[in-house]
Amino acid sequence: MGKLKKWLYSTKLKTQFIVSFHLSLVCSVVATMLTWFMVLIGVSIMPDQIRPANYYEKKIPTIVDYVQMKGNQLLSPQAQKELESIIPLEGIDYQVVDVTGRIIYGSIQERFINNTKDLYSKINTDIHKNGRIIKMYPLFEPNDQLSGAIFLQYQLSVTSTDVGSKWIISMVLLLTLSSPFIYFYLFSYLFGRRFSKKLERPFYQLIDGAKSIQHNNLDFSLPVIQESHELNQLVQAFEEMRVALKKSLVRQWELEEERKEMVAAIAHDLRTPLTIIHGHAEGLIEGSKKDQDRLDRYLHTIFTNTQRSIRLLDQLHGVSLVEIPGFQIQPEWVDIKTFLDRKVQEFELLCKKKEIDFLYTVDQHSDIEQIYMDDDRISQVLDNIITNAIRYTPEKGQIKWHTMITQENVIFEIKDSGPGFGSTNYERLFRKFYREDSSRTGKEGHVGLGLFIAQSIVHKHGGNIEAFNSEEGGATMKVAIPIDVNSDKKS
Repeated sequence: MGKLKKWLYSTKLKTQFIVSFHLSLVCSVVATMLTWFMVLIGVSIMPDQIRPANYYEKKIPTIVDYVQMKGNQLLSPQAQKELESIIPLEGIDYQVVDVTGRIIYGSIQERFINNTKDLYSKINTDIHKNGRIIKMYPLFEPNDQLSGAIFLQYQLSVTSTDVGSKWIISMVLLLTLSSPFIYFYLFSYLFGRRFSKKLERPFYQLIDGAKSIQHNNLDFSLPVIQESHELNQLVQAFEEMRVALKKSLVRQWELEEERKEMVAAIAHDLRTPLTIIHGHAEGLIEGSKKDQDRLDRYLHTIFTNTQRSIRLLDQLHGVSLVEIPGFQIQPEWVDIKTFLDRKVQEFELLCKKKEIDFLYTVDQHSDIEQIYMDDDRISQVLDNIITNAIRYTPEKGQIKWHTMITQENVIFEIKDSGPGFGSTNYERLFRKFYREDSSRTGKEGHVGLGLFIAQSIVHKHGGNIEAFNSEEGGATMKVAIPIDVNSDKKS
């Protein structure tokens, strides 16, 4: 039974419906056969209580013998009482008529003959009317002249010996004949109700789920439906839709939070340089431009803060580019040595302005001379990392850049002697708008997009970027770029 139930649960609705129909039919046939068998047993063990269908027909010969013996004496009304003692009136009706068809007495009031000629034509014939059998027997005088007739009417049906229980026998016969239809209706209802309950549960779950979604509640789950393959597919599709909708709403909420953070970050980081520019421009307007030393100092401050504002806006523009779904890098074969020499010169100059000791080393383990990459984008990655290192490294500090070239990758490792990262959850450093505490933020402040942009570019090259604190102190950034940007896709 358990295997049958499991099989039904794994089958399609069409198959389950066909199986339910055939089960109803088989159960109806079996129940009908059992009912008929029980009725036969009842009849066999109660022969004295139930009369067969031809019970009254067997009484006819006895009545006929009596009629032939009495002859025309039965035409006298005084013979009625004796005649009725011979005829079982509970099952046989009778009628005595004269030669012209006139009814003399009897339990039948309907006339069957209208004249003598009609009587002669119907002697010893049977009349079938409304399921009843009517037999006519002639009555003769002693000289064998026809003087009248007697009609006997009966019906072939099973009856009870108890006249008062006749209706019970009729009900039993009716139920016996109608039992196939009754059982089929009953089992169809039972199996249909069971089948409908199996359908109701998943649909109610879907309705409840839809109402929950309507009330902005997505924190629920729909179970696996075992009743039907199609219903399980429907429920699981609804569940996948709910999960996707929840992810979409969560992502929408995150984007809204990011937008708020971006607006706050832009407002915060642009307020300071714009306030400084506004104040110094106001001072120049009020007359400071006549003082050459103050004019130069004010113009330098305005220029520095303008550059700072532009840098912040450039970062915002950069992140908008890398987040475009169609953002693509433009790789080409680049000479490694030429690229590294150019970047080293740029970073040495920047470090010299802040009196930071810049150390560069290279370790080449292969004869690779070119790397397939987007020169401008990788330069942008290194610029973000090195400028961050310069920003957080104190004067007289040190920045080390070590490059290792293998057969598969070019690895850049940049270490600074600054305060290091305040958080040990280094993955957070690459989130948009993430800011370290004041020990790492420095005086200038930033939007928190540099490392996010760098990570996006590195990933587009099929590479990897890491951030962590060095054992000797300070922050370390490690970037690995494959020699061929397509090698990762080919593998």
